[in-house]
Amino acid sequence: MMPLLRSADALRRFLRNKGKFRRPMIIERKPPRHPRQGPSCLLVLFVLFGISVSFYVIQNRDEVRDIIIPTPTNEPTRTATEFAVLAELSKDDSEYEEAIGYYTDAIEADGTKPEFYIRLIDLLVRQDLSEEAVQKAELATVLAPDNDNVWTSAAAAYLANGDRLADQGDTAGADIQYATAFQAASKAIGINPQNATAHAYAAAGLVLQGNADLYAQAQELADTAIFLEPENPIARLYMATVFTYEGYYPDALEQYQLGLQVEPTNADLHIGLAYNYYGDGRISDAIISFEDALAADPNNASAYDGLAHMYIQLGDAPLAEQNALQAVELNPNIARAQGRLGEAYFRQNNYLNAIPPLEESVRLYGRANDLNARFFNMLATAYIRNSLADCPKAVPLFQQVLSATGNTLTLESAQEGLDECRRAELERSP
Repeated sequence: MMPLLRSADALRRFLRNKGKFRRPMIIERKPPRHPRQGPSCLLVLFVLFGISVSFYVIQNRDEVRDIIIPTPTNEPTRTATEFAVLAELSKDDSEYEEAIGYYTDAIEADGTKPEFYIRLIDLLVRQDLSEEAVQKAELATVLAPDNDNVWTSAAAAYLANGDRLADQGDTAGADIQYATAFQAASKAIGINPQNATAHAYAAAGLVLQGNADLYAQAQELADTAIFLEPENPIARLYMATVFTYEGYYPDALEQYQLGLQVEPTNADLHIGLAYNYYGDGRISDAIISFEDALAADPNNASAYDGLAHMYIQLGDAPLAEQNALQAVELNPNIARAQGRLGEAYFRQNNYLNAIPPLEESVRLYGRANDLNARFFNMLATAYIRNSLADCPKAVPLFQQVLSATGNTLTLESAQEGLDECRRAELERSP
């Protein structure tokens, strides 16, 4: 009951006081005595200021642009010498690609130092980038035509480029590069007759052309290189190469071994020694030497190619396939490595897989000769073993082989292939 009584009392008080509430005050706004006409003075000032600024910007737009977009300032850059130091550190860590990049930067920073070119060319040759090495060599010889070390470096680049072309089966192009290497090395000798490496490269430029008339001069140059520097591994390498071309295998073996005593990690010396062992019928020793070359240079495609060749001789086609695959993966432009991969498949009667690498080998070689005719013959034979319908592709290859080689077994195989295709053609004729 108490809440209800409180409510009734409140109602009575409200009614009692109702008439005592004042009426609300109403304020009436009167219009100003002088109403506004147009914009305020402050607005006018802002507009005038904006127009003034616009005229200033238009008349002084270049200065304003420089203030708004300031000219960027170059961050501090390394000097050419600092790049060269970084290159040598990278080279010591066997980071050859990085070292090439740093020497390239050093030359861009200061292209007047021949030593930068010489070291860059050495790295490019080491990384099988012989075309780039030749380009840098040509620049260096223009920069410093009286520097014997520059010409020696150029000779190395031309020799490497000749090897690249020889690997691709371009013997004519290779011979031009070898001859150019001889000329470059001869210029180095003319500047400094005591340059042993230049004499060695001159010997190489002659002997690698495969012209027997040049062997005597090549041997004389290599002899001089060894006389000047008996501990020079490059001199030993090309003295051994000359002896190999001349057929003096025991003398070549000695030179390879002497060179390896000086530089045990020289992969070229190991590979040369391996082929020397192979020529003497010592295939197991040859395999060991090829493996030693890979220990010195794990990415040496020629060493894997040599191992594939050795395992083919031993009749171990699966191991030959394994090593040939490594070779063509590292350098797909070695014609003989492509051929040996195809041969490894061929010897396992895997004709379908043999065809692509053999086709690549034949494409790189271009024409059959006494040294590569077996790859042409194997490709033609793989075609007809896979399908006699491929005789039109096989017959021209067999014909090339018959006119290119004196190897009795290869000739007999090519003739048998031609006869088989002729019989198939007669059977298809109505």
